[in-house]
Amino acid sequence: MIGAGVFAAFGPAARAAGNGLILGLAVAALVAYCNATSSAQLAALHPESGGTYAYGRKRLGGFWGFLAGWGFVVGKLASCAAMAMTFGSYASPAYARPLAVGAVVGLTAVNYLGVKKTALLTKIIVSIVLMALAVVVAA
Repeated sequence: MIGAGVFAAFGPAARAAGNGLILGLAVAALVAYCNATSSAQLAALHPESGGTYAYGRKRLGGFWGFLAGWGFVVGKLASCAAMAMTFGSYASPAYARPLAVGAVVGLTAVNYLGVKKTALLTKIIVSIVLMALAVVVAA
Protein backbone atom coordinates (compact mmCIF):
# COMPACT_ATOMS: atom_id res chain seq x y z
CA MET A 1 0.00 0.00 0.00
CA ILE A 2 1.19 3.48 -0.81
CA GLY A 3 -0.53 5.92 1.48
CA ALA A 4 -0.95 9.66 1.54
CA GLY A 5 2.08 10.02 3.80
CA VAL A 6 4.41 9.69 0.82
CA PHE A 7 2.95 12.93 -0.53
CA ALA A 8 2.05 14.78 2.65
CA ALA A 9 4.50 13.86 5.40
CA PHE A 10 8.01 14.30 4.00
CA GLY A 11 7.96 18.13 3.95
CA PRO A 12 6.85 18.61 7.57
CA ALA A 13 9.02 15.68 8.68
CA ALA A 14 12.09 17.18 7.02
CA ARG A 15 11.42 20.56 8.65
CA ALA A 16 11.01 18.96 12.08
CA ALA A 17 13.80 16.39 11.87
CA GLY A 18 16.38 18.24 9.82
CA ASN A 19 19.41 16.00 9.45
CA GLY A 20 17.68 13.30 11.49
CA LEU A 21 15.12 12.63 8.74
CA ILE A 22 16.83 9.47 7.48
CA LEU A 23 17.08 8.10 11.03
CA GLY A 24 13.41 8.94 11.60
CA LEU A 25 12.45 7.16 8.37
CA ALA A 26 14.46 4.13 9.43
CA VAL A 27 12.67 4.01 12.79
CA ALA A 28 9.29 4.41 11.05
CA ALA A 29 10.20 1.59 8.64
CA LEU A 30 11.14 -0.65 11.57
CA VAL A 31 7.84 0.08 13.33
CA ALA A 32 5.90 -0.59 10.10
CA TYR A 33 7.79 -3.86 9.63
CA CYS A 34 7.03 -4.97 13.20
CA ASN A 35 3.36 -4.06 12.75
CA ALA A 36 3.10 -5.94 9.45
CA THR A 37 4.87 -9.08 10.65
CA SER A 38 2.93 -9.24 13.93
CA SER A 39 -0.35 -8.81 12.04
CA ALA A 40 0.68 -11.58 9.64
CA GLN A 41 1.59 -13.88 12.53
CA LEU A 42 -1.74 -13.19 14.26
CA ALA A 43 -3.61 -13.85 11.01
CA ALA A 44 -1.79 -17.17 10.64
CA LEU A 45 -2.64 -18.14 14.24
CA HIS A 46 -6.28 -17.04 13.97
CA PRO A 47 -7.46 -17.56 10.38
CA GLU A 48 -10.93 -16.07 10.78
CA SER A 49 -12.70 -12.88 9.81
CA GLY A 50 -12.56 -9.98 12.21
CA GLY A 51 -8.91 -8.95 12.03
CA THR A 52 -7.86 -6.84 14.98
CA TYR A 53 -11.08 -7.59 16.87
CA ALA A 54 -10.61 -11.35 16.51
CA TYR A 55 -6.95 -11.20 17.55
CA GLY A 56 -7.68 -9.00 20.56
CA ARG A 57 -10.63 -11.16 21.65
CA LYS A 58 -8.62 -14.39 21.42
CA ARG A 59 -5.55 -13.00 23.16
CA LEU A 60 -6.96 -10.47 25.64
CA GLY A 61 -10.68 -11.22 26.08
CA GLY A 62 -13.95 -9.82 24.76
CA PHE A 63 -13.77 -6.28 26.14
CA TRP A 64 -10.21 -5.63 24.97
CA GLY A 65 -10.96 -7.24 21.62
CA PHE A 66 -13.91 -4.89 21.24
CA LEU A 67 -11.72 -1.87 22.06
CA ALA A 68 -9.00 -3.08 19.70
CA GLY A 69 -11.51 -3.55 16.90
CA TRP A 70 -13.06 -0.12 17.33
CA GLY A 71 -9.62 1.45 17.69
CA PHE A 72 -8.71 -0.09 14.34
CA VAL A 73 -11.92 1.21 12.72
CA VAL A 74 -11.42 4.75 14.08
CA GLY A 75 -7.79 4.70 12.94
CA LYS A 76 -8.80 3.62 9.44
CA LEU A 77 -11.44 6.35 9.27
CA ALA A 78 -8.84 8.94 10.24
CA SER A 79 -6.44 7.51 7.67
CA CYS A 80 -9.10 7.71 4.95
CA ALA A 81 -9.86 11.31 5.86
CA ALA A 82 -6.17 12.21 5.74
CA MET A 83 -5.76 10.56 2.35
CA ALA A 84 -8.84 12.35 0.99
CA MET A 85 -7.57 15.71 2.25
CA THR A 86 -4.15 15.04 0.74
CA PHE A 87 -5.81 14.33 -2.60
CA GLY A 88 -7.88 17.52 -2.33
CA SER A 89 -4.86 19.61 -1.35
CA TYR A 90 -2.84 18.36 -4.31
CA ALA A 91 -5.68 18.61 -6.83
CA SER A 92 -6.75 22.15 -5.86
CA PRO A 93 -5.77 23.67 -2.50
CA ALA A 94 -8.62 26.21 -2.70
CA TYR A 95 -11.19 23.39 -2.97
CA ALA A 96 -9.45 20.75 -0.86
CA ARG A 97 -12.43 19.90 1.36
CA PRO A 98 -15.08 19.61 -1.36
CA LEU A 99 -12.68 17.51 -3.45
CA ALA A 100 -11.93 15.32 -0.44
CA VAL A 101 -15.65 14.76 0.17
CA GLY A 102 -16.12 14.02 -3.52
CA ALA A 103 -13.30 11.49 -3.44
CA VAL A 104 -14.81 9.72 -0.44
CA VAL A 105 -18.28 9.66 -2.01
CA GLY A 106 -16.86 8.47 -5.35
CA LEU A 107 -14.76 5.71 -3.82
CA THR A 108 -17.70 4.62 -1.67
CA ALA A 109 -19.81 4.34 -4.82
CA VAL A 110 -17.12 2.23 -6.52
CA ASN A 111 -16.93 -0.03 -3.46
CA TYR A 112 -20.70 -0.42 -3.58
CA LEU A 113 -20.41 -1.68 -7.18
CA GLY A 114 -18.37 -4.67 -6.04
CA VAL A 115 -14.89 -5.97 -5.40
CA LYS A 116 -13.95 -6.36 -9.08
CA LYS A 117 -14.59 -2.67 -9.78
CA THR A 118 -12.74 -1.73 -6.60
CA ALA A 119 -9.74 -3.88 -7.58
CA LEU A 120 -9.62 -2.34 -11.04
CA LEU A 121 -9.75 1.19 -9.63
CA THR A 122 -7.04 0.27 -7.10
CA LYS A 123 -4.75 -0.89 -9.93
CA ILE A 124 -5.34 2.37 -11.78
CA ILE A 125 -4.71 4.55 -8.71
CA VAL A 126 -1.56 2.64 -7.71
CA SER A 127 -0.25 2.94 -11.29
CA ILE A 128 -0.80 6.70 -11.26
CA VAL A 129 0.88 7.03 -7.84
CA LEU A 130 3.89 4.97 -8.95
CA MET A 131 4.24 7.05 -12.12
CA ALA A 132 4.08 10.26 -10.08
CA LEU A 133 6.73 8.97 -7.69
CA ALA A 134 8.92 7.87 -10.61
CA VAL A 135 8.69 11.37 -12.12
CA VAL A 136 9.63 12.95 -8.78
CA VAL A 137 12.57 10.58 -8.29
CA ALA A 138 13.76 11.12 -11.86
CA ALA A 139 13.52 14.91 -11.48
